[in-house]
Amino acid sequence: MSRLLEYLKVALANLKTNKKRTFLTMLGIIIGISSVIMILAAGGGAKNMINEELNSVFSGMIYFYIEDTGKANMKYFTEDDIRYICDNAGDHLYGATQNSSTLPAKANTIRGNYDIYVDSGTPAKEHQSTDKIVKGRYFNFSEYNSAAPVCIITEALAKKLFGTTDVLGKNFEINVNDTSNEVTIIGIRETKQSNGLGAALTGKQTDLIEIPYSVMERKFGFGEYESEVILILADNEYSLECSERVQKLFEAKHNVRETGAFGIESWTDAAKQYDAILNIITLFVAVVAGIALLVGGIGVMNIMLVSVTERTREIGIRKSLGAKTKAIKRQFMAEAGLITLIGGLIGITTGLLLGKIICMAIGAKPAFSILSILIASAFSCGIGLFFGIYPAKKAAMLNPIDALRHE
Repeated sequence: MSRLLEYLKVALANLKTNKKRTFLTMLGIIIGISSVIMILAAGGGAKNMINEELNSVFSGMIYFYIEDTGKANMKYFTEDDIRYICDNAGDHLYGATQNSSTLPAKANTIRGNYDIYVDSGTPAKEHQSTDKIVKGRYFNFSEYNSAAPVCIITEALAKKLFGTTDVLGKNFEINVNDTSNEVTIIGIRETKQSNGLGAALTGKQTDLIEIPYSVMERKFGFGEYESEVILILADNEYSLECSERVQKLFEAKHNVRETGAFGIESWTDAAKQYDAILNIITLFVAVVAGIALLVGGIGVMNIMLVSVTERTREIGIRKSLGAKTKAIKRQFMAEAGLITLIGGLIGITTGLLLGKIICMAIGAKPAFSILSILIASAFSCGIGLFFGIYPAKKAAMLNPIDALRHE
């Protein structure tokens, strides 16, 4: 242990005599380590943010569709089919709703005209979003069946249209594709803050009103043939159980005797694919950044070779005074390891700082991993030792007499 400390002490003294060259040698290591740490931290934070945003919009959903119309004995899902799922939902399933598009519209109030978005569905749609109803309630099947002109709006939209969230029972006019109808507010959904990147990825709107699909169909003339419906789950854990139950219900309802009539696509499956893609992208960029470490290691080797050349006479004197070959070799390896260790520590600090700055810029929380930091530190030292072996061996193998003659 005392010998190791002595090697490090001498190595540190030698590095101090060439501060500028030592720093330039470290620079490749600093850039490589900081790049890897920054990318892993920022990439992990961005991935978590994207997953949270996507989960808030799509979690708890299963797309149930007609895969083969010939086998299914049907081309489209009818209102009766959707209601059939809702009536027979059973455990862990809220029901089903149409896979309708969110449409742009105009809202007319005493404060003026505003651009909004209209979404529609069955009462099961209440549970499609993780944003809760904070005032009032959602529309029920009685209102759905009678196409009652009721709506649920977000807190953000309530403040825009009326200047307050105390708007239950208020009426206003909406215009969809040049068709106007008056609706009554019966519920308010909370508005969670979403950063620009998350909103762009999910298409989540805060200026949104939700109305019964029957209103959209009968009063705005937007009825669509549905070859796909959305099943709303109470718990993602039971997605397979619920989808199989619905498949069996429809096979019995439509007297289907062949498999492959209906298909399912759950958000859980899609989320795994997204996660895998994000992991691959992060890994690829980290590997590219890791190339800078390799370049930095080659820089360490080059500088150590220069150092061996410059200190040839010193090596000859030490060997003539009895220094062993192993001692010379360990001394130069200690210098290479110290260069990469110090460079690695500076790189880790810089990478953590840059990762935090990038995550703050995109509105994500940095995902720092202790394991990745430890691996980066070990890799940094390993690079120094690996690329320091050849110069150290070259120094140790010098002939003392030839070394003393070196000018």
